[in-house]
Amino acid sequence: MVLDLINLYKEKYKLFLLEGTDYYELYKWESLQNFQDNWNIEADDFLEMYNRSFANEISSNLWASQFFYPKSAMIEFIKLDKERVREMFKNLYNEELDIDKRIDSFVFHCDEMRKIIEKDNSSFKNHFHDGFRMISVYLSFKYPMTYSIYKFTEFKNFMTMVRAKTIPGTDEIDRFFKVMRTIYSIISKDQELMNIHKELRKDPKYYQGDTLLLAQDLYWCTKYDLDRFNVSKKD
Repeated sequence: MVLDLINLYKEKYKLFLLEGTDYYELYKWESLQNFQDNWNIEADDFLEMYNRSFANEISSNLWASQFFYPKSAMIEFIKLDKERVREMFKNLYNEELDIDKRIDSFVFHCDEMRKIIEKDNSSFKNHFHDGFRMISVYLSFKYPMTYSIYKFTEFKNFMTMVRAKTIPGTDEIDRFFKVMRTIYSIISKDQELMNIHKELRKDPKYYQGDTLLLAQDLYWCTKYDLDRFNVSKKD
């Protein structure tokens, strides 16, 4: 990655935040805070706890959008076998284990439970937990400074824009997390940026701590607001 280019887009992102009129991403910080307030792996009513942990009145985009319904699928898994799902999350959140193996195990159990449900419900063809998107939400909400939300197309676009020598592939989730930690370490040195974003989320319903969501927000906003960022293909 070219440091000057990362700083260039960081400055454009900062101006976009100051403008503020079309910034609609704070729901992610609200969702993170809601998870932190409600998640309890030992809850007796695991279904109710899970449902409450992934809820947002403004946007459910992270777990329910067009052709993407991982929350609904997980609710069916919990109804089928809540203790199995509880153990899946315990394993996923065990930082002493290799991240790739944790994710593989989680997806394996999702695959197996989907097959069981499909026997009685032939329309249950997809659990939406492969491809890292939803699992990255689980991880980034539990460990906000270790993991970040994964959206490969937008991430790849940003990495191309900053002329990264190599871009983590779709099966290199650990490299993605490492890159996001690096980007965060660069942009978080800008105290003005940090203060601007902190002011935007001063309402306590938004997560107030440090989180790699800021790095994710940079590549996401850059992707969808190129005109406002005044980015040319030669940048």
